Amino acid sequence: MTDAAPGPTQPTEGRAGPDVQVEAAFTCRGLTLGYGDHVVVRDLDLEFPEKRITAIIGPSGCGKSTLVRTLNRMNDFIPSFTKAGTCLYRGVELYDPSLDPVLLRRQVGMVFQKPNPFPKTILQNVTWGPMINGYTGDLRELAVESLQKAALWGEVAARLDQPALSLSGGQQQRLCIARTLAMQPDVILMDEPCSSLDPVSTSRIEELMDSLRERYTIVIVTHNMQQAARISDLTAFLEGGDLVEFGDTDQIFTRPLYKRTEDYVTGRFG
Repeated sequence: MTDAAPGPTQPTEGRAGPDVQVEAAFTCRGLTLGYGDHVVVRDLDLEFPEKRITAIIGPSGCGKSTLVRTLNRMNDFIPSFTKAGTCLYRGVELYDPSLDPVLLRRQVGMVFQKPNPFPKTILQNVTWGPMINGYTGDLRELAVESLQKAALWGEVAARLDQPALSLSGGQQQRLCIARTLAMQPDVILMDEPCSSLDPVSTSRIEELMDSLRERYTIVIVTHNMQQAARISDLTAFLEGGDLVEFGDTDQIFTRPLYKRTEDYVTGRFG
């Protein structure tokens, strides 16, 4: 292991790691992000392969959330946000004038740190998005399918007309995932989705992510090293706005190329 200046690495062969046949959902080249004059992510080169779970790890303030919120243009709502370099979604620049951010967010769904169900019924939470976006199929059937995919149907089948806020925290987070799935997305972004949950609920969310990995591209920001090691196929380690190392999760956690990576994943700092 070296103490030389870190730089991004390519994924290595291993558990569900990408190969030349795997298409990238997102491709970032020279991506620099910030707020006003403050640079948060610097000159990032990174690809997110489709139908894989990619974990983004790193100390607080290293740019993880800024990066993941750029992938569906949530940062557009921050007036001081700045972007340089390219970030392609399916080959189209995210900030190309021809790309409608509203349509993008239908394809690239977001699950936030804290559950944020609407103050409506469980059923309305799942069907509201598709309904206002002109879904022409059977909304109830779509809701049942989405709740089943989110591993929540068995717990709420007899409670669909009850308030979503009557659910437990873990159930609310799975409801938010079902709400995202009902929009039939291509990508699911998760920004520390388990940080406010108890261990049992966290385990449920991880099991759910594992069941979704073959159908969706998932990007998760997490401070939990054990969680990243358990559920992700690939891991990107950011520090101080720089990509230190990127590769197959097994390699990052057991054979990191840089001592800085080893120090972080083993808890010596961060």
